[in-house]
Amino acid sequence: MPLLQFFHNALLYQRYLIEAGEVWRIWTGSLVHTNYWHLTMNLTGFWILALIQQQPPSKWAFLGQIVFIATGVGAGLWFMSTEVIWYAGFSGVLYGLFLLAGIHLLALREWVMAAIILAGICGKTLWDWLLGGETLSADLIEAPVIYAAHVYGMASALLLGISTLLRTCRKP
Repeated sequence: MPLLQFFHNALLYQRYLIEAGEVWRIWTGSLVHTNYWHLTMNLTGFWILALIQQQPPSKWAFLGQIVFIATGVGAGLWFMSTEVIWYAGFSGVLYGLFLLAGIHLLALREWVMAAIILAGICGKTLWDWLLGGETLSADLIEAPVIYAAHVYGMASALLLGISTLLRTCRKP
């Protein structure tokens, strides 16, 4: 992601350019950031996720999760948040990955850690929504927090995690 910053303008989610046929921006908007503080915060979150995952998925499964969640974020912004004209950041995907980690911990019956992760990620999303995206994070990234991207990322992750949740509920 740090190297992709050099191609920021070619990768940024921009509604009018997607309408003009540059559909890759639906995915690549999640890979570039507004500034280096934004990138640093997202990479820090990514490394925290890597440290707390007890059994991380295989590399290919993890890449598939990222692509699926990035698709959900981009499609959600495109179809449901038409007022969003541009978007940058990995946080929508990151929130989804945290939700998946929480679901996985539920499946392992690691109740306390699952509760901490799920309450933390849902609480942060609720906090951003209540503040309308104007938070300390917004000051650092020099843009409003598009909390809708977090919701779309989490919803996409929930779709991925439903089978895990169902299997967990069926076990005695």
